[in-house]
Amino acid sequence: MSVGDDLTIAQSVAFAILHAQDHETSSDWIGWAKSWLNGDDRSASAAAAAAEIATAAAARHAANAARMFDLAQALQTEAAMLSAEGRNAGWTLDTVENRNTECLVEVAEAIRLADGGGLQGGSSRSAELLAQVVRDH
Repeated sequence: MSVGDDLTIAQSVAFAILHAQDHETSSDWIGWAKSWLNGDDRSASAAAAAAEIATAAAARHAANAARMFDLAQALQTEAAMLSAEGRNAGWTLDTVENRNTECLVEVAEAIRLADGGGLQGGSSRSAELLAQVVRDH
């Protein structure tokens, strides 16, 4: 699943975080963002904490996108394990897959809210961030 401009979901989350860094003043949030972008801590719990301390709406939405992305990845792993184990509990797999879809929809919405038109805005800063995301993530 891509979210605009043929970016992967991870790249779209990275774009939202980079965009939000231009607006966020909390040094703790900026520290979390750098940690997420470097791949050091992409946990849902760290992202939830970052959303709580964000002072800018874009930063809060970007952190929520990162949180939901981590949850979606965990659900995808669980679904793959259930499928590989050949469990007959199809309803469990369906439940996991439905929740995964809900998470990905929430990720897309959080990215849209964090983006503030950046992916579609066409500004030179957006183009710079987009190039960075494609190169680094």
